Amino acid sequence: RRNPHDLYHYEDPENRVIHGVVRPPRLQMKNDKIILRHMAAVALSAFFREDPGRFQKVESFIQDWSNPRAVSDLGKYCHGNNKLKVTLCEIVPRDMHDRTGLEDNTWDSRIAGLDSRFADVEKAVCADYLAMENLKKENYERGMPIDRISRRMKTIAEERSLNFLSRKAIIPKYGFPVDVVELEIRSEDGKSGGVTLQRDLSQAIAEYAPGGRVIANKLEWESCGVKKVPGKEWQVNYYEYDKARNFKEWSENGEGGTQKKYLIPEFGFLTPLFTKPSAPQRRAMRQYTTRPFFPGFKEDFQPETKAISGIQVTKAVPGTLVILCEGKDRQGFLICRSCGAHMMQSKVPHKSPSNSECTGTLSKFSLGHKLDTDVMRLQFPELRDEWDAYSAAYAVMLGVSDTLDVPDTDLHVTIAEADNPGEVAIILYDNVPGGAGLVAQMENEDVFNNALNNARKRVGGNCGCDSSCYGCLRSYRNQFAHPYLNRVRALEILSKSAN
Repeated sequence: RRNPHDLYHYEDPENRVIHGVVRPPRLQMKNDKIILRHMAAVALSAFFREDPGRFQKVESFIQDWSNPRAVSDLGKYCHGNNKLKVTLCEIVPRDMHDRTGLEDNTWDSRIAGLDSRFADVEKAVCADYLAMENLKKENYERGMPIDRISRRMKTIAEERSLNFLSRKAIIPKYGFPVDVVELEIRSEDGKSGGVTLQRDLSQAIAEYAPGGRVIANKLEWESCGVKKVPGKEWQVNYYEYDKARNFKEWSENGEGGTQKKYLIPEFGFLTPLFTKPSAPQRRAMRQYTTRPFFPGFKEDFQPETKAISGIQVTKAVPGTLVILCEGKDRQGFLICRSCGAHMMQSKVPHKSPSNSECTGTLSKFSLGHKLDTDVMRLQFPELRDEWDAYSAAYAVMLGVSDTLDVPDTDLHVTIAEADNPGEVAIILYDNVPGGAGLVAQMENEDVFNNALNNARKRVGGNCGCDSSCYGCLRSYRNQFAHPYLNRVRALEILSKSAN
């Protein structure tokens, strides 16, 4: 039964009672990426009602693979459509009209403009279909089999429009993160068993990196390359850091002395063309981890800092984190900029994701992702050692998790240089693109102090370890810091700010 305070009682056959409190869900209404996705769903719904024939299959929606019309036709439908705009204004929070283009009438280009996500998706699917068409023509002229290619073309053309739009994150898909990319399965038709392998980009850069394997539908899938889209280039940045305290990045065309760079695989990853997946021989092991870095506040950001319990607190909404997967021993991965193939060891020539020979140059890249989310910087007095900072940071993160009653995976931490030279700051952030409103609650002094108290309890010694363990500070996400995490030092740092 349920009482007004969300208390649930369950009885088993032995008349034992299990009870607990379930908090109501918290909803953040200011994530512009999610809002734009809902706006696209409303616009597409109205568009399909006007022209039902475009709704059934991708082929009928695109109209012409060489000169696609889905984005342009939707854009024309939205442009100047006051009735549709009134509907969108009613469902979008008033304080989000400016960020979604409803204020200045740019909402239609954000949904179906040349620089929209929908435009990139349209280019990608047309390129896939035309590549198969060219391959079919080449095989036919050589007298080679074309059955598999025809089946692949049919799979692309006859996918239901609704499935396609949700799979490509044009419209909302329940329970999925915001920055979604896909490991595109290109095995023979019928071999995938309906599997769609989508991941949040910060997870995909580790799981779909060279050598990584995932198991789905009792089959083992492996990425062979980073997807390329004709007319679009991957975003590539150079970077360097000193023990994560000072992370700097600059554009590929900028000046810099280091050759270390990261690539953002925003178009997703590919499995080998027409390669049958194998049955798994053992549990798939995740070979790589990711690590967050804070490049600093944006240039136009004016930080407002206030003191809570002796700690200098600065909030940035939104702030930006750079998530990197640097491979084994931070050596990066070999990626071909011509075909997108990725590998651990250099091969000349190498096989492209389409199984043809490629003589393109392999270059070393890390895989990266830029996460725009809610960020809070915490500056503890005279905190100078980076490993002490990490120890205190993970304690704070777990304390916030306990206070807000959310999984600790909804939050994350890293460190950065503090305002005072030589000192280290803790960076706490929502581990959700666009933010989830969790870090923002820490501005409340009562919530902040409760989080610090819970953090002290975490490292207070109830786990019984000498330095750190999975009962206090360690987790899969902070493996790089395991040898250096110390709950005793974390407790000393947190105790300085005790009320």
